[in-house]
Amino acid sequence: MTYNVQVGSGGYVGWKILERSMARQKEVFSQTVSEKSVKEYFTKNISGISSADELVGNYKLLTVTLRAFGLDADINNRFFIKKVLEADPNDETSLVNRLADKRYLKMNQEMKLSGSASSGTVDAAAIITKYDERSFEKNIGERYPEIELALNAQRELPSLASSETSDNAKWYQILGSKSLRQIFQVAYGLGSSFSALPIDRQLSEIKSKTEQFTGSDSAAQFESSTSVDSLVRRYLLRNQIQASSTASSHANALTLLRG
Repeated sequence: MTYNVQVGSGGYVGWKILERSMARQKEVFSQTVSEKSVKEYFTKNISGISSADELVGNYKLLTVTLRAFGLDADINNRFFIKKVLEADPNDETSLVNRLADKRYLKMNQEMKLSGSASSGTVDAAAIITKYDERSFEKNIGERYPEIELALNAQRELPSLASSETSDNAKWYQILGSKSLRQIFQVAYGLGSSFSALPIDRQLSEIKSKTEQFTGSDSAAQFESSTSVDSLVRRYLLRNQIQASSTASSHANALTLLRG
């Protein structure tokens, strides 16, 4: 049995529908036969994995692992994933620390298969929780990718914003995340050419736009759910404007954005 999460016709209206039914729909989705089978296999077998080679060699376990960290697209990049898992997370010069996308570092740390952490035990329940969240989002994203991106931002931004790093470092992490960058780029109307700018110019532009819209250029403000909700609303409405095929729907979205 499969279940498609219900979000109406997507967009901002679909987001509001999902907000009201999120808890119930998550419960239904997580209990489908296909989802339960995958999770039971992972929970039963992950404790027997002691090396990166073994993990990348087991398609079912690797699929759950990559989904848990939002790295589904790397399912066929097994040599790269093996190197990521084996890299020393405590060495600032290692591969996993040089990657701008910090999802790889999180996967490395939690799967505990590097030489410095191979004696640790994987928290299977924590991985399954992440897998559940991403699978729920992915189910929606297959039909309405804008809502998947919004859910990702709602989950990832507060954690990033509250991290003990400099404000610029937080912005660089946002710019290094394809999904978070997309949220800001669309919400602020930065245009497709934004990502082609030198990284320092991107930093300057995104901070300037943030101050224009919120009164502060600090990434730390997104620790607040209110700030994240405001950003997501602006993203969804601007995305709707871009995708609108009729003048009336364009006007309705623009009215909401100004409200």
